[in-house]
Amino acid sequence: MDIRNLPPMPDPDTGEPRPPSAPLVNENSTSETSEESPSGKAPRTPPGEADVLEWHYPSRISRVVAGLTCSVLVLAVYIVRLGFDWIDNVWLWILVVGPPFLFMWIGRRSKLSAGADWLADSDKRYVKTYRLKRVTVHIDGVAYMVHLVDDEGRGVRPHVSDLQMNHRLWDLVYNGILHSVHVNGAEMNKRAREYLRLDDPPHLRGVW
Repeated sequence: MDIRNLPPMPDPDTGEPRPPSAPLVNENSTSETSEESPSGKAPRTPPGEADVLEWHYPSRISRVVAGLTCSVLVLAVYIVRLGFDWIDNVWLWILVVGPPFLFMWIGRRSKLSAGADWLADSDKRYVKTYRLKRVTVHIDGVAYMVHLVDDEGRGVRPHVSDLQMNHRLWDLVYNGILHSVHVNGAEMNKRAREYLRLDDPPHLRGVW
């Protein structure tokens, strides 16, 4: 593979040139924009780093929708396993109707922000995305989580779905992952290689 074909890192100050579109789990998904989320609630720029370019902060509506999705899944499991014999059980109903309210208050964990060469989360952790030493993907409940560790031992563990809520943020992060893997030889597990399509990113087909 000719690493010269990798898109360059954007300028830390201007954010240009922006990386090409990174592959998505749901290619038909729509993207939020940073302007749709309150910048004041996004993770702050880490000390000494260039300004934030993109961020993601879930609205309460998006968290309620996530909770409703969870409720539908729980309801489906009950119906498949128990039929409708559980309908009179109050405690089981709590498990069905509770997630939307729970998700509305616990969605803080998915706050993310990114600069040209860094990614930060709501716990004040950040990594240098072009200096990653390890990229691994794991299943976390019903979602996929990516664990990124840079050459100074810093790590973040966001859900892939959260990264991809803002496509432009994901483009920044993914380009850094590609450079770390193919230029720096970052370690990756099989799930990361396949789930993130690191060996065959669609936007680089025909130039590798």
